[in-house]
Amino acid sequence: MALTKKIFMAVMVLAMPLLAEAQAFSKNDPIGAEQVFETTTAEGWVADRTVYRITGRQETGGRTVLTLTANSTTKDKIDAAPVESSVTLTIIYTDKSLIIPKENFAAAVKSMEKEFDGHKLDVTFTGDDDVIPLQLAVGQKLPDSEIKADISIEGVKAKMTIKDTNRRISGRERLSLQTGSFDTFILEGTTTLKMSVLLLSQTEKTTDKSWIIPGMGEIKSISYDKKGKIESTTEMISYKK
Repeated sequence: MALTKKIFMAVMVLAMPLLAEAQAFSKNDPIGAEQVFETTTAEGWVADRTVYRITGRQETGGRTVLTLTANSTTKDKIDAAPVESSVTLTIIYTDKSLIIPKENFAAAVKSMEKEFDGHKLDVTFTGDDDVIPLQLAVGQKLPDSEIKADISIEGVKAKMTIKDTNRRISGRERLSLQTGSFDTFILEGTTTLKMSVLLLSQTEKTTDKSWIIPGMGEIKSISYDKKGKIESTTEMISYKK
């Protein structure tokens, strides 16, 4: 049971940076460009800090593929010991869209293997890549998406499902952050996360509001609970080229 609870808590902790999907690099940014994002709870403490750095670029089939490293420090309670992870991610740019592959989620979960004293962690993801069109307009609806994960460690099996629904472009805004001012589109939608490990199960449903730079990605997001209260805010606090 101790291992079961450990898997459950570890994957729930991972859910925060996974759901944020925060990064906003241009396909023309140089190798070594770096962005830092922080997720702050409604109570005002930092739950996640992730440093993204471009480590590679490949031009293939009319696509630009950036390779990123993401080094995160995450905790689920103000007094909890932070969990550190390092993940290699890819971002794909086409002439019509920005694509965040679902395989990035698998890499993030796999990075938690060290939390289980060297036990092998197997994870399989199926479902949709996150696709954001380059051409956005107020009132535009984006397709729903769903990702499912089957996770296994030492015979203990877990399942995670992430659904993004009711996604629409609700407005435009000139957004000012520590890193400068940016012309953005506002994307609103609903995210439902379901996690189960044996007899343990938890479902969290949030309403999300994100500020997106077309062709780059998300520079800020706010998650609201079912009562409309802010749960957390994620935003870019540094951008070095």
